[in-house]
Amino acid sequence: MPERALLSFMKRILVTGAEGLLGSEVVRCARARGYEVVGAARTDLDVTDANAVRRALGDGHADAGEAARRTFTAVVHCAAYTAVDGAEAEVEQAWRVNRDGTRHVARAAAEAGVRLVYVSSDYVFDGSNRVPYTPEADARPLGVYGRTKLLGEVEAMEALPKALVVRTSWLYGAGGRNFVTSMLALGRRRVAAGGTDALRVVDDQVGRPSWARNVAVDLLDLLERNVSGVWHVADADEASWLDLAREVFQLTGVKVAVQPVSTQDWGAPARRPAYSVLDVTATEALLGRPAMPWRRALQAFLAETGELDAG
Repeated sequence: MPERALLSFMKRILVTGAEGLLGSEVVRCARARGYEVVGAARTDLDVTDANAVRRALGDGHADAGEAARRTFTAVVHCAAYTAVDGAEAEVEQAWRVNRDGTRHVARAAAEAGVRLVYVSSDYVFDGSNRVPYTPEADARPLGVYGRTKLLGEVEAMEALPKALVVRTSWLYGAGGRNFVTSMLALGRRRVAAGGTDALRVVDDQVGRPSWARNVAVDLLDLLERNVSGVWHVADADEASWLDLAREVFQLTGVKVAVQPVSTQDWGAPARRPAYSVLDVTATEALLGRPAMPWRRALQAFLAETGELDAG
């Protein structure tokens, strides 16, 4: 489809969670494509407030439906409660943001005749598979975070049967705290302090590390192709958290020892899937390109942020 034809129906979008890890990249990439983007950070829009959401989609008018029909063509819902361990303690807040907040956004979008993209997670799966999870695979989340994200999917699809649900995994990037930047900071602090003990990193959880930039690009490409339903978007190839940490230190030249630790010995509050690799075959086929291997994506991210070891 020609680029102008693709853009003809995507003129103005609202992005919730616009200052977050993925939301900031969606804003950046959409603007680079010529979209007019309204980015709503958490301080701009509380998605747990149904009336505030309706006003946002209605561009401040009382008649939210008709106003939004004239102003927005889509809302990309990136706002979420993403603290996996925190959700076990702040159960009510996780439900309010991930389930109820999504319900508010989805219903307001339905009233306004606006397309919806809902961002979900690999943590909707229980990790019992040993082959990548397809979009059609049964979702059986283990913890509060995964359950709330799955119910967000249900809310999105119930309000808008043609909603686009994008599941992704193990996100990192410049827009917020994440495993890659946390490991790099920990490693550098360890080196600066002259510490010789190794960093312990979990080695029995396997997924697909994904650069938020790549996910944003694929998400927008799916939106432009006017598809609906559940799609998986992630970088290629599998890794454990230990694999990812070692690659971070190798690429940045940070000389710190890393040793494996089991999930059980690590003792995190939330249960996590041991294997949450997403099958992105359908997405690759639709977009006509393979997903970027995660090691190459990580190298590109570190180079862009000036962290890549010049030696």
